[in-house]
Amino acid sequence: MAQHPEHQATNQKLDNQLPVHPDLQDDSQTDSPTADHRAQAPDNVRCFIITVSDTRSTNDDRGGPLIRELLEAQGHQINGTLIVRDEKREIEEAVRAALEGVLSSEAIFLTGGTGIGERDVTPEAIQPLLTKHLPGFGEVFRVLSYQEIGAATMLSRAFAGVIGRTLIFALPGSPNAVRLAMEKLVVPEIGHLVRELRPERRQ
Repeated sequence: MAQHPEHQATNQKLDNQLPVHPDLQDDSQTDSPTADHRAQAPDNVRCFIITVSDTRSTNDDRGGPLIRELLEAQGHQINGTLIVRDEKREIEEAVRAALEGVLSSEAIFLTGGTGIGERDVTPEAIQPLLTKHLPGFGEVFRVLSYQEIGAATMLSRAFAGVIGRTLIFALPGSPNAVRLAMEKLVVPEIGHLVRELRPERRQ
């Protein structure tokens, strides 16, 4: 039912008078701790990329190269890339290798294996290793994905977390989903996240 014009005017007036919580304000328009943290964030993050797939090779992998392209476009460093099968042990070993590498990756990206198919085991392989979970990543990613693909987004088990002082992002295999997650969530905040995990990297 349509509101009476007087009710609409009253509601608009009340909306204008309601205080906005500082965490919900636009950082570009106000001084805030979040804006300060972003200003202190490193602009070059060391990253490792792992494609999880039974069928992809370096010739036809699309998710991994797209992650690399979007990171390098912002000046981030790629320490290495791997393609592993949808096997829990192989996925876990690849992540451990990236964690223990000489270059000490600050963020590890996985693409693939986050659906609900029988061979989709990336969450089962990696989540037990997490020392902290970042549930907000998956929650917001699925909200954004819903706007593009509707209810099918519930099939995605994309997630993020931390192992020690290293960020972990497990993204879908779909290039469209990879681009959505990277452009809307990861790329804008990755420096900020590293700043929180590694105080010595603050500018």
